[in-house]
Amino acid sequence: MTPPTLLFLHALGASAREWQQVADHLSDHDCVALDLPGFGDAADTGHADVGTMTDWLAQEIRARDLTACVLVGHSMGGKIATLVAARAAAGEPGLANVLGVVLVAASPPRPNRWTKNAGRR
Repeated sequence: MTPPTLLFLHALGASAREWQQVADHLSDHDCVALDLPGFGDAADTGHADVGTMTDWLAQEIRARDLTACVLVGHSMGGKIATLVAARAAAGEPGLANVLGVVLVAASPPRPNRWTKNAGRR
């Protein structure tokens, strides 16, 4: 059985390059590190909000026509992976090949909330 493709998503302010050493150790898997819109090799596309990045990732998955994939996300990339996985679990067309997610210090799927007293004692 062929293992699923691992789609890696970087943290906010980073790029796909953050996953190079990880991919080097997973030579038995097809590893694809993606640059979110506005970062790395996609810097010239301009920055996007969470909804736009989620739509973008869903379209990337559809366009790649993968048999099976697992989304691996770090920080903001984890938030985007979680949101796309939820859409896959809800039966959104073209995402049935998303088998799961691996989160590395992921941001929560809903907006972060800060209080005016955050960090104070």
